[in-house]
Amino acid sequence: MAGCEAQNLSHSLSVPSLKEHLVNGGRVEREGDVVRLVIPPTTRAAYTDAQLDDYEHALPRRFGNRPPQRLGLRARFSHPTGALKGTAGFGFWNHPFTRDGGVLEPPCNVWFFYSSPESDMQIVPGMPGHGFKAASLRTPLPSVEQRGARAGLTRAMVAAGNLALKLPGVSALAMAAARSVVQAREVLLDLDMTEWHCYELDWLPDVAVFRVDGAEVLRAPSPRGSLGFVAWVDNYRAVAAQSGEYAFAYVDVPEAQWLELAIEQ
Repeated sequence: MAGCEAQNLSHSLSVPSLKEHLVNGGRVEREGDVVRLVIPPTTRAAYTDAQLDDYEHALPRRFGNRPPQRLGLRARFSHPTGALKGTAGFGFWNHPFTRDGGVLEPPCNVWFFYSSPESDMQIVPGMPGHGFKAASLRTPLPSVEQRGARAGLTRAMVAAGNLALKLPGVSALAMAAARSVVQAREVLLDLDMTEWHCYELDWLPDVAVFRVDGAEVLRAPSPRGSLGFVAWVDNYRAVAAQSGEYAFAYVDVPEAQWLELAIEQ
């Protein structure tokens, strides 16, 4: 595990600004330089989450991270690909969804992201809709001068989009239109998630560079604007299929599962 520096140009993962966000029995355990995010056995009837982040969850959410950022950490998971249930990962995003899947604003993220086979998020054509990935999603943002004038239009478009995603025949068109606007890049990571690996992310103004164990795995257009740091494990199930199906739900977790992060002191 040598050679992986846990650092960030604006904050370190060891500072108190990272807050715990725990739902339905999720917990955070700390031992030395290792932080373990744990969710207990649970059912699809309720959402369960163990999370560390650096932003407030009350709306409107405000985020303090902008490029350039460098993130490096060591991580491992309790279960291998396919056996780990729900979603998990770490990186930066703009938390654009409500808990039931409503869209608050166009999504942006740059992160290492896992979803179990119950999910089917076909964001990039030709890529599987689940698995462990390095991923970047960049949605064009208006300029500072345009934001005030377009704020009402953006809210109206989001409201219309949420409605369209629920209408048969319209949802496929809505999803196709969304994919034509966003710039999404991702690569499937072929590794043993239960072993320690070094994950590094350089989030620069124009490009995001992902490395695993020192080897570059993805270079992608960088999301713009402010994002929040997040590390989590939960029991989400998400569908954004080529057919236009769009759904958020939860999955059964038959036994406790966790994400461990090795944090430099």
